[in-house]
Amino acid sequence: MSIKRVTSSVSAFLLTILISMSALGDDLEIYLGTGGNASTYNPNVLFIMDSSGSMGSRDGTDATRMLRVQNALKTALGSATNINAGLMRFSDFGGPVLFPVRGIDSPVSPEIIVPIISGSDDANEINENVALTSNELNLTVGTEIVYTGLRYQDLRIPRGAVITSARLRFTSRALNTSDATLSIRAESVGNSTTFTNEVRNISSRSTTASEVVWDTDNNFPLSDETILSPDLSAVIQEVVNRADWCGGNSLNLLIEGSSAVLSSARKSSSFEVGNGRTPQLMLTYDESTATGCMRERLIYQITSQRENAEEQSNGYQSTGTELTFYRDSNSYIGLRFTDINVPKNANISNAYLEFTANRNSASSNGSMVIRAVQEDDPGRMFSGRRNNYIRYLLRDKPKSAGVNWTNIGQWLTDRDYKSPSLTSMVQATVNRTGWNNGNSMMFVLSDFDWSYRGAYTASGKPSGAARLVIEFEGNATPGSSATVRQHIMSKVDELTANGLTPIVDTLYEAAMYFGGREVYYGRKRGEDSVSSSVRRSTRVSHRASYTGSDAVRPAGCNEGDLSSSNCIQEYIPVGAQYISPIIDLQCQVNNHIVLLSDGEANNNHSVGEIQTLLGTNCTGNGGEKCGIDLVKNISDAGDSAIGARVVTHTIGFAANSTANNFLNQLALQGGGGFYQANNSEDLVLAFQAILRNVKDVNATFVSPGVAVNQLNRLTHRDELYFALFKPSEGTLWPGNLKKYRISGDQVLDKNGVNAVDSGSGFFSENSHSYWSTTQDGNDVRQGGAASRLDLLRKVYFFNGTGSVMIPQNQVSESNADITDADLALDPVTDPAGTREVVLKWARGVDVRDDDGDGSTTDIRLQIGDPIHSQPVIVNYSATDSAVFVATNHGFLHSIDAETGEENFAIMPKELMKNLNEFYRNSSSFNHIYGLDGDMVYREYGDKKYIYVGMRRGGNNYYAVDVTNKTDPKIVFTINGGEGDYLKMGQSWSRPTITKVKIGSIVKDVMIIGAGYDESQDAKVNRSEDSIGNAVYIIDANTGELLWSASNAGADLTVTEMNYSIPARISVIDRDNDGLADHMYVADMGGQIFRFDIYNGKSTSNLVKGGLLAQFGGDLPENNRRFYYAPDIAEVSTADDHYFAVAIGSGLRAGPLNTTIEDSFFMVKDKGVFERDEFNNYVLPSLPFNISSLYDATEHLLTSINDDVKALQRSLFASKDGWMIRLTQSGEKVLASPLILDYQVFFTTYLPASSSASACAPPTGNSRAYLVNLLDGNAVEDLNKNRNKDATDRYALLKQTGIAPDTKILIENIVKPVVCLGAECVSAVIETDENGAVVACGSDFECLARNIYGKFERVQKNTWKTEVERQ
Repeated sequence: MSIKRVTSSVSAFLLTILISMSALGDDLEIYLGTGGNASTYNPNVLFIMDSSGSMGSRDGTDATRMLRVQNALKTALGSATNINAGLMRFSDFGGPVLFPVRGIDSPVSPEIIVPIISGSDDANEINENVALTSNELNLTVGTEIVYTGLRYQDLRIPRGAVITSARLRFTSRALNTSDATLSIRAESVGNSTTFTNEVRNISSRSTTASEVVWDTDNNFPLSDETILSPDLSAVIQEVVNRADWCGGNSLNLLIEGSSAVLSSARKSSSFEVGNGRTPQLMLTYDESTATGCMRERLIYQITSQRENAEEQSNGYQSTGTELTFYRDSNSYIGLRFTDINVPKNANISNAYLEFTANRNSASSNGSMVIRAVQEDDPGRMFSGRRNNYIRYLLRDKPKSAGVNWTNIGQWLTDRDYKSPSLTSMVQATVNRTGWNNGNSMMFVLSDFDWSYRGAYTASGKPSGAARLVIEFEGNATPGSSATVRQHIMSKVDELTANGLTPIVDTLYEAAMYFGGREVYYGRKRGEDSVSSSVRRSTRVSHRASYTGSDAVRPAGCNEGDLSSSNCIQEYIPVGAQYISPIIDLQCQVNNHIVLLSDGEANNNHSVGEIQTLLGTNCTGNGGEKCGIDLVKNISDAGDSAIGARVVTHTIGFAANSTANNFLNQLALQGGGGFYQANNSEDLVLAFQAILRNVKDVNATFVSPGVAVNQLNRLTHRDELYFALFKPSEGTLWPGNLKKYRISGDQVLDKNGVNAVDSGSGFFSENSHSYWSTTQDGNDVRQGGAASRLDLLRKVYFFNGTGSVMIPQNQVSESNADITDADLALDPVTDPAGTREVVLKWARGVDVRDDDGDGSTTDIRLQIGDPIHSQPVIVNYSATDSAVFVATNHGFLHSIDAETGEENFAIMPKELMKNLNEFYRNSSSFNHIYGLDGDMVYREYGDKKYIYVGMRRGGNNYYAVDVTNKTDPKIVFTINGGEGDYLKMGQSWSRPTITKVKIGSIVKDVMIIGAGYDESQDAKVNRSEDSIGNAVYIIDANTGELLWSASNAGADLTVTEMNYSIPARISVIDRDNDGLADHMYVADMGGQIFRFDIYNGKSTSNLVKGGLLAQFGGDLPENNRRFYYAPDIAEVSTADDHYFAVAIGSGLRAGPLNTTIEDSFFMVKDKGVFERDEFNNYVLPSLPFNISSLYDATEHLLTSINDDVKALQRSLFASKDGWMIRLTQSGEKVLASPLILDYQVFFTTYLPASSSASACAPPTGNSRAYLVNLLDGNAVEDLNKNRNKDATDRYALLKQTGIAPDTKILIENIVKPVVCLGAECVSAVIETDENGAVVACGSDFECLARNIYGKFERVQKNTWKTEVERQ
């Protein structure tokens, strides 16, 4: 058997290596969030805090590094929402899990550890004089009577809760064993005040009747060691039981110290020491008794896209990435906050909403009205997998009186904006008869004015979603008064600075935890070589973090005093296994380590363990060895040795260059961010930035609203160019062009680091593209070519042929040739001066102050969105290239490949009518298309031509001469809908450039389908189209129509050509003579035509042919459509000789459709090897249909039942090809297939509503298929069940939305790589130096490596790309 790849006659195109990425969808139902909703997992964040001795340094400040870190982390945790958090620390051997990763607002058993947090909250009084600022607290001074005051703020104990234990933990300042008596009471008030230096300010305060006399076992140990007081429960209980006590109040403990000996000197660290070792109050209470008063400040954030909704004036929802507060866009906006932990009838002291702006607004003095929904527990606004929305839901909700939000100033991107007080409406809500703690609360915003403002939705940016802040006082609910947030903050306060910096050991332990593996270093407090001070301050891993036996504690070690010297030998018996916080490996890819350190890594004991885990030798030396290897491995979802994907972020706090370099590399290779901090403010910002970023790595695999469009590769460099866009609810969709580099199967950024997030398949949060001066990550708007624009741009329009860049074509307010009519200005609605400002905007002036810098005369760093148009690279020399990208703003941009600077931007004059709409940016869900079609590059002699269509932007094609890098010329325009091209619809069909011979003349030609009939968007049943149902062969040099086919009025009349043809025409040169021999045409009726070209004949006899196959039907479920061309390969076996025609069906204009039963087809076209009596190629007597093909869906050709297998093989042999029904509801083919080496590679799209995955994102998922070309069988047993079956045909892709076109990149012909967008994997089975097969990682890797299997080198030192057939 032999197979021959049948190629098109386009040798010129092989000079440019292209890898294209299709857009994530064709219409707004995918882009703007109405496609469905995933199960959402909050990110898992494990904080690892450096507790080494150097953290005791002060760096010229009043506080140690440890204290500053403690305060910063507590500040960040205090406002964190929608995350799961846990805590680790260093020990000299690894580090324990101090608290496992849990939901930050999840309830826990109450355990409170509170330090002194203000200088005036600890004080001494001797002889009636009060000292507030001493570095030490003197509890006893000889025979003097000493009063010590300790004030503990924000003590979160509900009124009346039963205190089960309470102790003070002192850090000794000096050894003292002289006799002493310490009598401890509390101040008898409900909310104590801080101390002052007034006479007798401590001793004069009223005290509780309850008193604890500590007169035994009170010897103070050596300096910096700790000692616990007796139980103080009765003292605390008396205060907590007071009628004026409320949880969150402050409590003062008053200690009277006395002694009969002069040598008595009990001294403890005070706040002023600045090391965080102030006396700590440690207590627990019975949660079941937590029913009394509590004072809280709670922050709630929208958790998913289902909880925010926009409702238009027609009552339909329009929820996307932006909450648009604009009258022309929405009538209502709804916000639903869930699990509100506010008791019934609580006293609300303050409440407000907070929004994060997703764009700059140029206007000020905006207004809106906010109302609360008057329901006890409002339900979701969307229901079901399809996100069903009841029309006029928000309008018809019962609502409270409104709060007017007026005089709203300018909003700037990513800034937070606070509403007026909503206290009264929240109070009314919690006073409702049916209100219960844990209910939902909903607000409706309306009465927007004409001042445009936008804020993030949950899908637009999870960390920026709307927030509700409530401050209240009310009765606690048992089971919810203590949370993980407070518990971790207490654990943070317990940290002390001593010991070494075993960064790698601790990272290894963290990997064991996330992987659910053995408790390793966390089993013990260290080996015997570790100092006793370190072992006293550290712990074994938390009991809730593992399964296995309880920790074994030596005699004298108890839960109440784990810092005792008696506890240093505590250990967990062998066999303990961590309980991973990751319960769903497929969905929970949003896992993070946040490592803070101030020093160089040392004390590394994990090299052997990590090398065993990874199965390879490590890089690095000393304390750093294996660290980078470990975090790099576990950050890759496919290759992670622990099974889970974990991203590592690092913070270098007051660290030296060596330490910072290692921390930076850990973050770079671990997929996270590196932050340097040298002061407390930097620390807070670093923690907050990380907590924002981990939420914005969307838990459903996608950076919401961001779409990768296409990718190209230069022939002479390893450079990749991604055209990007970001859907928006306004008219303006941000676009950009960014540059990266390819190395093997990795896309690298300018730092040489993998730029692609292995969990999402999109760019990582911390990637840095080449032209960007700062880290631009996955933000389409940042960096790239857009950041290189300036006010000296060369912006021109064209209207005819010839040179474009002439004065009369300049886009400028000073060009009188541009009229109001050209810009479609309305004299009634567009005020005087609109023309000038629109043209300034068009040439790049920031007339709307979009960057919020106060200037309207500087540059606007924006380009339009390139949704479907793929960029093209033109090489002017070995070192000089330009990247062309067409956008929906109507411009064709030329970008210098080296610098990213724009050479020029030109646009058809007919698209200038859209500029005013873009400038106004006022519409919602009204996306305007411009130059939206594919570009094709051709070299013609010494000429360089680009052909571009408009797709949804219009009906025209343009041929542009770009031979001169700075002086483009229009060669010709094909005006669709008129003259010879009357049947031309929207110009979707990508031009195929080839040659034909008419008579004795060889013509360079451009072959296109007549495009798309927009009425197809709404067709349920199949019906004939009025336009688009033709094929044109056009002179590629002049634009002259040479030949056409249609159902009437054409050179070739084919009565079945009744449906539009948006697909590229597949053109075949069967004998490699440079002339096209066959054309395969697919249409919107589910039909395939073959047209045979008889070169050398006259126009009237040049082409013959007709209908080859009919796979569509008139009913909705059978209304299959072909938007993309088939791929063709010649197959020759002992029994057969045919062209294999492979194609898939799918409604590109309606990706969420689940009615149509789509399929993938392979047709055996034997007629190209047969002739009739007139020497013409033959077509089947009746077109092939579904019954002509073998149904390979169930994979019965490999059945384990021999009788079934034999029957199926007999049936298969009688058929003219095969088909695979796409049985997952809504699954469809929305890209061209690629035939490679006896196999067909293609992709399908699954709407979120029909995905089998619990975490399918709103934009849906895609599958990659690899099947045998001859029979449709799987090529590899992917599921390892020892039999190839239907599920072995495909792998789920990481990226979301509609899958890109399939492209194969071959580097030096030794390691082919398949790229679907930025998701690149090897297309060969790789082996190690011993010839053993290297294990694959992700499902996609395991599938794709079978494209070429064990690939053999065939040519050295060349680049080649398998491209879509031209």
